[in-house]
Amino acid sequence: MNTSRTGFQAGWLNLEQELVLLLTATINIKGMPKAYPTVPEQRQEDYYNSLKYYINFHPRIKKILFVENSGWPLERLQETTQENPHNKQIEFISLDANDFPRNFGKGYGETLLIEQGILKSALVKESSYIAKITGRIYLLNMTDILERVKSPFECLCDFKWPIWQQLQNKQNNPSYADTRFLVFSKCFYESYLQPMHKNHQQGCFYSEHQYYQAINLASQSANVCKRFPVEPKFSGIAGHFGGKDYNSRSEQLKYAIRVLTRQTMSWLYL
Repeated sequence: MNTSRTGFQAGWLNLEQELVLLLTATINIKGMPKAYPTVPEQRQEDYYNSLKYYINFHPRIKKILFVENSGWPLERLQETTQENPHNKQIEFISLDANDFPRNFGKGYGETLLIEQGILKSALVKESSYIAKITGRIYLLNMTDILERVKSPFECLCDFKWPIWQQLQNKQNNPSYADTRFLVFSKCFYESYLQPMHKNHQQGCFYSEHQYYQAINLASQSANVCKRFPVEPKFSGIAGHFGGKDYNSRSEQLKYAIRVLTRQTMSWLYL
């Protein structure tokens, strides 16, 4: 598996001291519609493998926080720390916060997980920034993304424009934020993101659109970077669309197109 470039200092953010990587996890989905896979033991192994990846690679990221929200025992996940070649600090938090109405959607559950995990975490208390990653997937060039940002920010995200839906005149598909990977300061989170889910109304909570609206509004007064400096390189199996494989030929083709677009038409948030 490829890893990000390492071995030198770059960018402005002190990754070793200021940043904690937050992996979000739900092992027992408890009937959540459209979640994939559905078997808890399979999900546990997926999280186990992704956590081992983040422990073994990206050596500049020294703090990892793993938060699980279904009350599942974490002994298996804690076995990942038996080999820790870069001496990373690793914290595990178990929550019982996955009993909200299923029609709210899994994005709503993740916002609750992030809120409660941040409040309980010792690593967050000693850090200035939080990088949130969806826990079952791999971001192969995470360090590269962070190192290439040269200017200070309070929030780093990747805005998207659903071009195919717009071309089909589907007006109910506004722009959105890619919530697989987000970076924000603790102050930014408390001011703009923490209260986001409290505005939820009955019905599905589309976190990608909620994050987009909250971050876009915050950008009027806060320092927001709305576009990653390079195209994110994801690997693994998605938890939606029936388990989309990021390593499939079709996804690799999409990735190549997005790389080219980001380099030649950076204004097109594809």
